[in-house]
Amino acid sequence: MRKTIVYILLILLCSFVLIPFFWMISSSFKPRAEIFTYPPVWIPRQPTFDAFLNLIREKPYGGVGFVNFLKNTMVVSLFTAVITVILASFASYSLSRFHFRGNSSLKYMIIFSQLLPGSLILIPLYLLMRDLKLIDNLMGLVFAYTSLTLPYCTYLLKGYFDSIPIGIDEAAKVDGCSPVGALFRVVFPLAAPGLVVTFTQALILSWNEFMFALTFLNSYENWTVPLAIGSSRGQYLIDWGYLFAGSVLITIPIVIVFLLLQKYIVQGLVSGAVKG
Repeated sequence: MRKTIVYILLILLCSFVLIPFFWMISSSFKPRAEIFTYPPVWIPRQPTFDAFLNLIREKPYGGVGFVNFLKNTMVVSLFTAVITVILASFASYSLSRFHFRGNSSLKYMIIFSQLLPGSLILIPLYLLMRDLKLIDNLMGLVFAYTSLTLPYCTYLLKGYFDSIPIGIDEAAKVDGCSPVGALFRVVFPLAAPGLVVTFTQALILSWNEFMFALTFLNSYENWTVPLAIGSSRGQYLIDWGYLFAGSVLITIPIVIVFLLLQKYIVQGLVSGAVKG
């Protein structure tokens, strides 16, 4: 009886999560008339690729189209993820291995920073980017996203380094490795699943971000996909075909990343949860 209740709850939870995705995918293939049909049509009666074709072909924003927005999103997200992994790996290793004055306070500060909304640092970041001449610049957006992803990813990766016995570092040094050599030759290869998890989390956080992109980017040439999708909602009309098709296309790369790296992601999450 207990298993039956658990299965029912899991089915309800999965339905709650998956039905919006199914509706998004289904509606992206519907003609405009079917999107507004009542009662709702779950499976398109006359499926069409018009929404996707129009999305790719049309360039309604000053001659700039969805393909350019997707390219900008990929560039910003990949740069943010790579920079975050590099900085977070060294920072989390230091917090995990070295005991210095202020170590515990620094850990609590990192945790506390995650309790603050991103909007709290929006104005200071804008003033900083303005002084550095990085407004309406993709690299400025990369730096802004890194400020959001770095604390979370540092603490996430620290838990994984804690699960790697410190004796491995010492054994590598006994075998002739320098501290830096032990880090790159032994510890980082063992921490590969954790690094993959960190990369994935940073990629997702920057891939879907809207508020910072809206604040720091002005020209259409530098827009990211979330801005383009958000613009489909006008004052009097919502272009639902553009919205659904764009949502599907922006979801596909993240799904592909998870499918390619799922083994390392699961291993990294499980291993990082156990210290020993």
